Amino acid sequence: MTLLDRYLLGRYAYVFLVGYVALFGLYFVIDVFTNVGDFLDLPGGLGVIVTEILKYYSYRSCAFFGSIGGSMLVIAGMTTLALLQKYGELYPVLAAGVSTIRLLRPIVIGAVVVNGLIVLNQELVIPRIALQLQQDAGHQNDATFNVEPAIDFSADITIAGQRLNLRKRSLEGAEFVLRETRVATVLTPVTAKEAVSIEPGPDQPAGWLLSGFKPPLTDLPLTEFGRMLIRPGPEPDTLFVRTDITFDQLYRRDSSFEYLSTRELINRVQNPSYNYQSLRSQSMYLHSRLTKPIMNLVVLLVGVPFIVRKESSSLLKNVGMCASVLGVMFGCNEAFGYLAKFNLLTPESAAWAPIILWGGFAAWSSLNIKT
Repeated sequence: MTLLDRYLLGRYAYVFLVGYVALFGLYFVIDVFTNVGDFLDLPGGLGVIVTEILKYYSYRSCAFFGSIGGSMLVIAGMTTLALLQKYGELYPVLAAGVSTIRLLRPIVIGAVVVNGLIVLNQELVIPRIALQLQQDAGHQNDATFNVEPAIDFSADITIAGQRLNLRKRSLEGAEFVLRETRVATVLTPVTAKEAVSIEPGPDQPAGWLLSGFKPPLTDLPLTEFGRMLIRPGPEPDTLFVRTDITFDQLYRRDSSFEYLSTRELINRVQNPSYNYQSLRSQSMYLHSRLTKPIMNLVVLLVGVPFIVRKESSSLLKNVGMCASVLGVMFGCNEAFGYLAKFNLLTPESAAWAPIILWGGFAAWSSLNIKT
């Protein structure tokens, strides 16, 4: 890597870090003043309040990086090129025989590194702090949510309850309705004081462990298939119900899958237990996650020809045109998403078509780059 490469890469990193810190600082100031009453209600004095604020927003900084990182990746690249022109550094480099395409190499390297950090954050960090990200400000105790009933279509079991305990991953006042034909000979509700979500393991299928349940297992009119799904739990007076309806499917169903890793999301999409609308939303999100790193680079390459536009001496005009084009890109990408939402496009087409469209546009517009 040459001295020029290190210089441009350092400037790119500086712009990215300053932009991220500035945006997160703005978010922090606005949000902390919005939630200051919740933090002040915490017992323990000023030390506890400050500690909880730092913990709460340290988790939020990871989620904020995942949501804003792609935009900052592009903005940092455009700003680096714009500063080259503003300070008169571009023309001497071009006069020395270094092409503009060659200048893009450290910027693209920086963008690839940021893309990698976004992926690592999504795959390794976010799933581990999902509980903290879903808790409200100032809540040290167990967070509870209202239950959104769900149906396991592969087992014909409806799951409902009074409320969810986020920390324990349990369902309080649980009710499992065994629907007629597949799992039971007659429609049978099974109530329980508490049902704890069991994660799948090498020798353990996913399901729920019920305690304080009724009626007794011997009184359940189970079919042969039902006896495979419902059996005594590992502890006395417990009942295990095997089902692929997991804890996060019972609350914020349209957004809770955003905290899953890609592997978990793929398993979820391939699961026949969920309803069609839920599977479609998750499939769309999965494809958009897979295409996001590529799309970030495509957006960067689309913006470059408008920042260093051939036969243009007005930097302000170039920046304005770049912002307009990127705005049109954003609108078109959102339009593809809405078409998929209303079943006018498949999730695969809605996610990958913008890359094909704007990738071709980036190749065509590269002819306008100043050399």
